[in-house]
Amino acid sequence: MKPSEEFNKISSEYDKGRISEDILFWAHEVEKYVELNSQSIVVDMGCGTGNYGLGIKEITGAIVVGFDPALGMLEQGHLKNHNFPLIRAIAENMPFRNDIFDLVYAAQVWHHIQGQQEAANECFRVLKIGGIKIVHTISHSQLNKKTVFKIFPGIKKNQIDVYPSDEEFISIFRKAGFQYIRAYPYSIERYQTADEFIEIAEKKLWSMFRPITQEDLENGIFWLNQWKHENSNAPIRNDELITLFIARK
Repeated sequence: MKPSEEFNKISSEYDKGRISEDILFWAHEVEKYVELNSQSIVVDMGCGTGNYGLGIKEITGAIVVGFDPALGMLEQGHLKNHNFPLIRAIAENMPFRNDIFDLVYAAQVWHHIQGQQEAANECFRVLKIGGIKIVHTISHSQLNKKTVFKIFPGIKKNQIDVYPSDEEFISIFRKAGFQYIRAYPYSIERYQTADEFIEIAEKKLWSMFRPITQEDLENGIFWLNQWKHENSNAPIRNDELITLFIARK
């Protein structure tokens, strides 16, 4: 099944897997790296249900458009805000003219892109001179520290395989024409309940759970139920580990 078809299946419940993410925090971080105002134009690449694009719009006042290949995700985004322009498209072939955007933002989408070099080339094409590309992702060192892989260890290797390494990001964006490329790692204290983990895993609301075996799924859920029993359902520390890769045209 194609990634867009998988996202269509979970689109109505997708945001349940994102309730612990502080969208406005990341929008404020964007402000630190990019000067945006009401005249700026931003594209939310692989926008999903529009969380990050709408957050950037709220904090910066910029004009924001979004695109995603999954029609179901776009429909959910449209329900949130009818004034948020959304387009069905793929990163490797953006339906925009050259030199138009001040910022291309991609939150947790880069590892889903099949033609990553083509997508980086497209980012360079659609950005204005001095424009910024921000990839909101997870580095390999951060993946090795994630709590979810201690509970569901069987899914870790797949994630290491699909997430580009720091060196791969630098290579891809340099080949596209970007000269200034920097990585900024974040570690944000966060907690989630065992029940939240169980729902996310069972419904595969995080894409990392789609290749999981039934045995790995059941073992992880057993561990979570044991945690609930032994810890009076106390939340589990699950820090948000994110790296922002920033490239300037």
